[in-house]
Amino acid sequence: MGIEAFRGELLDGVVGVLRDALPCDPISRSTFVRKVLLDPNFDPEGAPVAVEGSAVVGLAVAIVRRHPLEDAPPDTGSGYITLLAVAPGARRHGVGTALLTAAEGYLRERGCERTLISPYAPGYFTPGVDMKACEDGLRFLLARGYTTTSEPIAMECDLAAVRVPEWVIERERELSASGIRIEPYAAERLPALWAFARTHFPGDWQRFARAAADRIEQGEPATRLWIASEGDAVVGYSHHEVERFGPIGVAPDRRSRGIGQVLMYRTLEAMRLQGLHCAWFLWSDERTAERLYRGAGFRTTRRFAVLRKELTG
Repeated sequence: MGIEAFRGELLDGVVGVLRDALPCDPISRSTFVRKVLLDPNFDPEGAPVAVEGSAVVGLAVAIVRRHPLEDAPPDTGSGYITLLAVAPGARRHGVGTALLTAAEGYLRERGCERTLISPYAPGYFTPGVDMKACEDGLRFLLARGYTTTSEPIAMECDLAAVRVPEWVIERERELSASGIRIEPYAAERLPALWAFARTHFPGDWQRFARAAADRIEQGEPATRLWIASEGDAVVGYSHHEVERFGPIGVAPDRRSRGIGQVLMYRTLEAMRLQGLHCAWFLWSDERTAERLYRGAGFRTTRRFAVLRKELTG
């Protein structure tokens, strides 16, 4: 078994390992190409591949950000591992250890002081390690010096059961009377939306909003993106991409007024009326889940461990 940098000829073998090693998170050839090979931060040297004879038996993907996210604070000194997979038949033979060592070495050589698994935007596959489905993998990483920094949850709800409650309709009336409008996307709101996002939600959230606006302008429903406005200012927005719900966000000084609930229910109702059956997302915390999502019928489906390891010292 040898470790070598990713080459295009290894693509199908890599995708096969990902299919067999990560059954809870199927990664198609196209998904791998879009999230890894098309990532402007991708470097083949940061993607060590384990090869035995002519067969691919494992892969890791380590990323150092060279192109900053839009308006996001710098994450200098941080490196990310977004994938670590070993073919089931090759486990417990040192393959995972060799891949992890190679990935961490790549990050150290590029000046990273720490590695994170795997809160890398925009190319993460899951927020971290699935604590149930990848229990063995989590133990493997904890034994090699990683510590858990947070435990985000994934949630989903049955859209067929979603109805906008009367209290939400009444709250929307009250907000409208106070000067806060909640409406589907309109291009006239874009300058104010970008100003809102730069101030309150820099980084990957802007990418989602831009992509949604672009698809709406190409013919998709305006109800993909809901915007809360007060006067000329945007104070919140909510979005979906097919069955994926979110992001959703409200300006800190406008929270606790029901704006988030109205945005959420309007988005979920729009999804239901499009004929979608499920709404899901991968990343929330328990506090937000209790305050916002559970009342709409969302239930927890997965729990992840976001991991960190210091590479210096």
